[in-house]
Formats: sequence, C-alpha cells, structure tokens
Amino acid sequence: MTDTGTGTGNTETDIGIIGSGISGLQLALRLQQLGVPVTLYSAQTAEELGSARPRNFPARFAPTQAREDSLGVHAWQFDDARVHSWAITIHGEGADLEFAAALAPPSSVVDFRLYLPHLLTEFARRGGNVRIGPVVVDEVARRHDLVVVANGDRSMRELFPVDPERSPHTTPQRILCSGFYHGIREDVPHELDIHFLPGIGEILRIPFLSRLGPAHVLAFEAVPGGPLEAPAHLDAAADPAGFHREVLRLLAAYAPSLRERVDTARFGLVAPGELAQGGVTPTVRRGWARLADGTCALAIGDAWITNDPLTAQGANLGSHTAFALADLIASATGPLDDAFCRDASARLWDHARHVVEWSNAFLAPPPPHVMELFGRAAGDKQIADAFVGRFHDPVAMWAVLSSPEGVDSFVRSCTEGGRHVTDVAHG
Repeated sequence: MTDTGTGTGNTETDIGIIGSGISGLQLALRLQQLGVPVTLYSAQTAEELGSARPRNFPARFAPTQAREDSLGVHAWQFDDARVHSWAITIHGEGADLEFAAALAPPSSVVDFRLYLPHLLTEFARRGGNVRIGPVVVDEVARRHDLVVVANGDRSMRELFPVDPERSPHTTPQRILCSGFYHGIREDVPHELDIHFLPGIGEILRIPFLSRLGPAHVLAFEAVPGGPLEAPAHLDAAADPAGFHREVLRLLAAYAPSLRERVDTARFGLVAPGELAQGGVTPTVRRGWARLADGTCALAIGDAWITNDPLTAQGANLGSHTAFALADLIASATGPLDDAFCRDASARLWDHARHVVEWSNAFLAPPPPHVMELFGRAAGDKQIADAFVGRFHDPVAMWAVLSSPEGVDSFVRSCTEGGRHVTDVAHG
C-alpha cells in the first residue's frame, strides 16, 4: 500500500536534488509524495545507471524496505533477492568461533543497476522533473530554495570539507575486491557467509540478485598490506584465469569451508567487468554549505558520509536520512536558510553518528567484550539471532557493542526471558 504522506504542506518551497543514488532518489520520491516541488539532477539516464560497472553491493534491511513499501517502489519481494540467515566464523589462533543466525525479516539484496533505474523511472512516471547531464551547483541554486547534494563525486565533495573530529581515518582501512560470481554451492539457501580474520580482514559471500540474474557476491575486505589485498590489484580482464586462481588460493588458505563449496570448473565472474576494486576512506564531511547567491546546500548520502561497507549500513543510512530530511523540509515554517540547514544537519547526525561510530569500530580487531558476545552467540541460538537481528537497527546495535555494559545488558535480555531484542524501532 502506498503512503500518500502527511506533510504540513510546505508546497511553496522548491527543492533541487543533485544525485541519483538511493539517498537522492528516495528523497525525491518522498518529497513528491509530500507534495513538495522537486527537481532531480542526474548525471546518468536510467539506461546508463543500469549498464554501468558495479560499484557497490548493498543489503537493504527491514526499515529501508518499509520505506520503499510506503513509496510503492519495493519491487523484489521474492527469495532470489533475499538473505534469510547469516553464517558467521571468527577465525582465531585456536579454535574458530562459528554460529548461524536467522535474519528476520530478511534483507533485500538487489543489484543497484536494477534498483536505481527503477526508482528514477518511477519518479519520472509520477510526474517528477528530471534533468540529465553535468551539473553546476551555483546554477542549480538559482532555480531553487534549497539544494540537496547526494552525489559524492569530487566536484561535489569540495563543497563540504572533511570534518576531522568525526573522521578519524585519512586513508582506506580496507582494500576491496568484490564481484558477482557463479559456481558456488549454497548449503543453506539464501544464507550469507562472513569470515572475520582479525588483523587480516574479512571474506564475505552473499547470495544476490544481479542484473544478470541470481549470483553470488564474493568480497575480500583486506587490511592494507595484508594477504587478502592481492586480488584488488589484479587485472581480471587481462588474465581471468590468473585472477580466479588467486581468489581460490585465498579462499583455500583463509576460508576453507567456503572453498569446499566452489565448483572449480564453473567458478568465475558472471560476465567480464562484473567486479569492483579499490578502497574507501571512511569520512564525514560538513553537512551544509552556503553558496555564492546565498542559497544553501545540504549534503546527504555519499556527499556527506562515506562508511566502509563492512557493516552493510550505507544504503540504509541513505534511506533513513532521505526520509528524515524530507519530513524536515515539508514541515519547515521558515526559510530554508543557514539556520534550517544547521539544525537539519544536526538532527540527521543524531542518528548517523551511531552508524559512523559502529562502522569505524568494526574496522579494528574486536575488543574483549565483543569477543565475549561472539562466544555467547556461538553457544546460544537466541543470542545469535538477536545479534544478527540488530543489524536492522544501528542505534540499538551500537548501544550493545560500544561497551562491556551494553553487551552484558543485551545478553541478559536474551537469557533471562526479557523482551526479544530484534525490533527495528530505530530504523
């Protein structure tokens, strides 16, 4: 059922949105739903968004899917586009810790080259104003009361300086190599595998709906300079056999249980170019800027915050931020000026900081209280399910993981018959 919105009717305001990622598109759709005039500026057409190389492999959790339902754009409600459970292995010098957990409700795993064109097409089909091509921010500002920048490319990032107090890292903390593969067996259908290798990185396998059909995402998140980094520097197009040999070698060495499920004769990328390689520096930028003509620009999405993908929160934070900002704009009673932008950015940070702090913490070796939680999860299915369930809710998750007291409280709530803790109220 589509929610038609309940904004207070700030329909005299005109908004320009730069960027056609999840943040910009959901903001445009939500403002459209609330009756606020909006123009979306996209560097690419829907067809171009759908034909690009993969850049990310997002999991969208239950609160994001609920927002999509309210917009009437959740189009992939079937199991080939869902993850129902996680299998987690924490490798150590002694015995490995292993546990499996249900993810309820399941996450949605859809190639953004399917997802983004769908949202852009829907916005236009509903009468939305879309402008395609290069953008000059000052020119956009002259047409609108507020510019929202959701595009994280270099020209846009220059508007919003890095906030050093919120950005502890100045270089990538992981070197990434992720792609769409076939030739991997699923012992448990629609289950994600994640292997934590403290001091080395992570290896993930995720069942995924790619633009070419059901596939497996195989992702290496390498600590810089470590043994998992090699595939990120190989040219898979020039030497596909050599690239695949290196991938299989690393699986055998660091995730042998996953290597055993690979059919060597069938294993490979689903098509040439279905691979993303590089690094992401976790960064928080200033949330707003005043432009030359006095109009303000607000940053959301990658223009504002870039997190490492390990905790799978990027797309979900983008969706949450889009809806929160849409409601602030629609209910504003004064001009969308410096004061509005300062207040809006601070309100958005109240939620986003939990995602940033959790994502940065997960890039370091787990502290003792988190290892204790993993150990308890390995011995108690209820704790395991509740822990994985909190990936839906980063505020609740960070409240658990940020301190020994948080872990103790969480474990007690699971083991003493307390309230089940997989709700998604903060999503």
